Amino acid sequence: MDFSSGFFKAAWPVVGEEVSKAIIDFFKTGRLLKQLNATLLTLIPKVRTPHSVAEFRPISCCNVVYKVISKIIVSRIREILDLLISPSQNAFVPGRLISDNILIAQELFSGYNQCRLPLRCALKVDLRKAYDTLEWDFLIAALRMFGFPAVFIRWIEECVTSAHYSVVVNGGVHGFFAGARGLRQGDPMSPYLFVLVMEVLHMILQQLIEQDGEFQYHCRCKDLNLFQLSFADDLLLFCKADVRSVCLFGRGLDTFATLSGLHTNPQKSQLIISKAASRLCDSLLATLGFQEGHLPVRYLDLPLISALLSVADCQPLLQKIDSRIKGWEGVQLSFAGRVQLIKSVLISFEVYWAMAFILPKGIINEMIKRLERYLFQWLP
Repeated sequence: MDFSSGFFKAAWPVVGEEVSKAIIDFFKTGRLLKQLNATLLTLIPKVRTPHSVAEFRPISCCNVVYKVISKIIVSRIREILDLLISPSQNAFVPGRLISDNILIAQELFSGYNQCRLPLRCALKVDLRKAYDTLEWDFLIAALRMFGFPAVFIRWIEECVTSAHYSVVVNGGVHGFFAGARGLRQGDPMSPYLFVLVMEVLHMILQQLIEQDGEFQYHCRCKDLNLFQLSFADDLLLFCKADVRSVCLFGRGLDTFATLSGLHTNPQKSQLIISKAASRLCDSLLATLGFQEGHLPVRYLDLPLISALLSVADCQPLLQKIDSRIKGWEGVQLSFAGRVQLIKSVLISFEVYWAMAFILPKGIINEMIKRLERYLFQWLP
């Protein structure tokens, strides 16, 4: 039976010495007990009515002692991540913000609906089961390439490859099996390892661009050497709307997929083309097999648009607030409790949008009405 972190904190005078010994022993020997790396897989539905396994997200509930080990390793990785990761990646890198990606992408999409601007296109790439399909051999090779010490790589390899899983279904625990690939969503180390893996994709594309010599950068990107924006597995690629440049991205993605096991999902990936390049749409789509995308598209849970934000563009914000309030309808809270939920949860949605957009006055008024209706529940 696994115990929560609350138990270890409360019982630290009793169990602290043994827990510390177990953690220190791992860093001395580089070996983990199977019980410490046993993981419960909880399946979280991605859609309201899932019909297949693919429509569930597997979240790993790791042992508390293992999480301490993982966080110690993460604390070392974080110190040098900024030196290893290119500016095009902002996820989990100290000093970088998610808003940087959103604002840059928003600026690049500006004017996509106009006919007289340069030919431009963007690829919104969806990686199929990104965390779950990463090949371990590729991860270890990437760590060696980045120059991590051999003993440090052995610690990471032991943590990643010795995991065993049981699946939680309808409240019961079923099976006990070893993993063969992938990173666990729920392991503190996984996001940082994934960022390092995605940096390899940037290196592959950079090398192809330099070797090709005729790659056409997206408008306003050449001086910055900007062709990619990524936040974990949310990936945008930018170039001029010409077949050669788009083909180069396709070759880079294929090479990366062969090496890492991270394949693109053509059904969910989109090619967004500026209005000036609409005549090239069919040839560009045939090059990659992606779907045709139209603005606004969702990126990091925000709409990317080519003009001013409209009331219609903001409807997902209101829907998210409505959905969260509806989920609280059965919970009896005091007035102070509702105030706290509004301040800590609902207002954060508005703040996230406001860091990228100037919200229309009508949307702000609609938000206020919803918050007041939830706070003063006797209001119509």
